[in-house]
Amino acid sequence: MLSLHDAPALRKRSALFNAIMYGQGGRPRAERELGAAVESILNGCVYCASVHARFYILAKRPDVIDRLFADGIDAELEPRQRAVADFSAKLALTPPQAGAVEIQALRSADLSDSDIADLADAVAMFAWANRLMLTLGEPKAA
Repeated sequence: MLSLHDAPALRKRSALFNAIMYGQGGRPRAERELGAAVESILNGCVYCASVHARFYILAKRPDVIDRLFADGIDAELEPRQRAVADFSAKLALTPPQAGAVEIQALRSADLSDSDIADLADAVAMFAWANRLMLTLGEPKAA
C-alpha cells in the first residue's frame, strides 16, 4: 500500500514488470518464474516465492517447486533447471559470482545469450522487488 504514495514510480515499475515477465519472445515464462522463485526463496520474500512458485507450477512441474521448498535451492533438479537455479541464486545474492561457469552451464542447457539475458532480467527485477517489498512491509488485500 505504501508504494501507492508514489503512483508515477509504481506505474513505471508495473510497466517494467510486464515487459520482463510477459514480453514476447525470449525464454518460456516458466523459466523466468523459476528464476524469480529461486531468487525470492533466497531473499526470504514468502509472498513473492509463493506467487512465482504458483506460476511455475503452470508448467506442469509441481515436483520441481516441491523439491525447492522441501530441500532448498540445492535440491536435486534436472540439468536445465539446475543451471537456471544456480545462475539465479548467484545473481540474486552476489551478482558478480554469476559468471562464466554459470553462463556456460546455461549455454550447455541450450539457452542462448538472449535467453540468458531474459532470465537475468527476471531475477534482477525480483531481487529489486523483494527488497522493496521486504522494506515497505507486508502486502495487504485491496
